[in-house]
Amino acid sequence: MLRKTLNSILGCALLLYGSTALAFTLIEIQEQLAPSSSITEATTLEAQVQPIASTIRMQMLSQRRGKKSDKVTQAGRLLAANDRADSRTDFNYLAQASGSSGATGGLGGDSSSLWISTTYNSLENEFWRTSFYGTTQNVLAGFDFTRSDRYILGVALGYEASNYVTNFNIGNEKTRGYNLSPYLAILLSDTWSIDLSLGYGQLNTRQSRTLGTGPFTTIAVDSAFDSTRGFASLNLTNVSALGNWKLTTSLGALATRREQDAYTESIGTTVASSKQTVEQWNLLGEAAYGTGASETFFGAMYENTRDPLKVEFATGEQPANDPDSVLLTAGWRHFGKGLTASFLFSSRVAQEQVKEWGVGMTLRVDL
Repeated sequence: MLRKTLNSILGCALLLYGSTALAFTLIEIQEQLAPSSSITEATTLEAQVQPIASTIRMQMLSQRRGKKSDKVTQAGRLLAANDRADSRTDFNYLAQASGSSGATGGLGGDSSSLWISTTYNSLENEFWRTSFYGTTQNVLAGFDFTRSDRYILGVALGYEASNYVTNFNIGNEKTRGYNLSPYLAILLSDTWSIDLSLGYGQLNTRQSRTLGTGPFTTIAVDSAFDSTRGFASLNLTNVSALGNWKLTTSLGALATRREQDAYTESIGTTVASSKQTVEQWNLLGEAAYGTGASETFFGAMYENTRDPLKVEFATGEQPANDPDSVLLTAGWRHFGKGLTASFLFSSRVAQEQVKEWGVGMTLRVDL
C-alpha cells in the first residue's frame, strides 16, 4: 500500500515537471520564431530618432550665459533673444556675436556656422520575453545661416550605426544608414521661438536568430532588409534669464514613420513589408548657470507616446509597453571666440522594463 502511494506521488511529480518543461519549451519556441526586428522595433524606433532630433533642436536654441554687462549676454549665433541686450527695445532679435565680446542685439546681421556632433546611446529591454540590449551611435554634421536676425535655416547629414543582442531569440540585429535633416527656426519675440526639423533616412538591417531543430540541435536563421524612415519635430520654446541663470521651457511634438521592405529568411520564411508610426508629445524644462565663458545645465523632459507600438503574445506574461518616460539631462557648454562646445549626459527614467542612457558632444564654429 505504501509503495503504491509513493509511486502515485512520484508519478504526479514527474507529470507536473514534464508539463512545466513542455510549457517552457513552447514559450521559448514562440520567441525564437520571431525575427529580431519584429520585437525590437517597438522600442528602438523612437530611441534611434530622438538623438538626431534632439541634437538638431539644440542647434536652434540659445546658448546664452550671464555676463557682468547687460549689454553683452550672448555668445554664438543660435536662435533666441538676448536678455535685454539692447537698451533701445525690449524686443531683441538673433544675437550676432561673431565671436566678439561687444555684440548687441539688432537688425541686419547675416551669419553662418558649421557644427559637428557625435552621440552614443545605450538601450536595454529588461522583460524576459523581449529582452535585448545594445547601442546606437550617431555622427551629425550641419550647416546653418541666419538672415535678417529673425530666423535660422540649416541642414544636417548624419551616419547611424545600431548593434543589439537579442536575448529573446538568441540572436542579434545590426542597422546602418544615413539621414538628411533640414531645419528652420523663427524668433517670435524676445523670449519665444518656434522650430521645425524634418528627417529622412535610408537604412539597412541585418539580423540573426537561433532556431531549435531537435534535441540539442539548433540552426542560425539569417536575414537582411532595407527600410526608409522619416520624422518631423515641432517645438515652441521660451528662454528667459534671471541673473546668471538661463531658464528654458518647451512644448514639442515628434512623429516618426518607418517603412520596411519585405524579405526572406535563410530558411525560406517570407516576412511581409510593414509600416510603423509613432507619435509623441513632450514637455521640457532646463536650467543653466553661467560663469565666465562657460555654463553648466541640467534638465528633464517628460515624454508621452500616443498609440505606441506594442508587443503582445497570445498567452503568458505580457510586456509593459509603457508609453511614458522622463529623460534627464546634464552637461556643460563652453563659449569661445567663434567656437561653442557642449557635452551632454542623459538617462531615461520612469519607463517600466526599459533602461537608456547616453552621452554626446557638439562643436560649433562661426564662419
